[in-house]
Amino acid sequence: MKKKTGALRFLLKRFLMSIPFFVLGIFLLTPLSIPAVLSLILGGFLLAKPLFALLTGSAGSAVSSKSRGHEIGLVFSIPETRIMQGEYDKALSLYKDMIIQDPNRLEVYLRIMKLAVKKMKQPEIAKDAFHSGLKNLTDIKERERLALEYKNLMTYI
Repeated sequence: MKKKTGALRFLLKRFLMSIPFFVLGIFLLTPLSIPAVLSLILGGFLLAKPLFALLTGSAGSAVSSKSRGHEIGLVFSIPETRIMQGEYDKALSLYKDMIIQDPNRLEVYLRIMKLAVKKMKQPEIAKDAFHSGLKNLTDIKERERLALEYKNLMTYI
């Protein structure tokens, strides 16, 4: 809830900053000029970041597991976007940050192993994630699933 409140405050500040640009843009738009369009674009640019923060914060609460008592924020959309952009090292770094936050989260280990084998073609990273998961995961069923997924991924090599 704290992140959402901060995002709303940030949005309010940026909204107040963008009002003059929108007013100027609409005022100058009557003759349809370049400064009018640039002013509207600048006003929209000021609002983009806080709106994005507000929207991704909401997505985090839908994705995170509140029932297990975890903090809101382990959102997979950002690393998945990095993967789609071909920025595998950045995605891996984001996943590793998630493990630091919650070392008992099976899904993160599975995603690291899949990224390492299928995209990065570096099975040693998958092996490290597998061993780290075995060390950190406490639930026997999750450890068994991790082992099965690792075994299946190793068939791709």
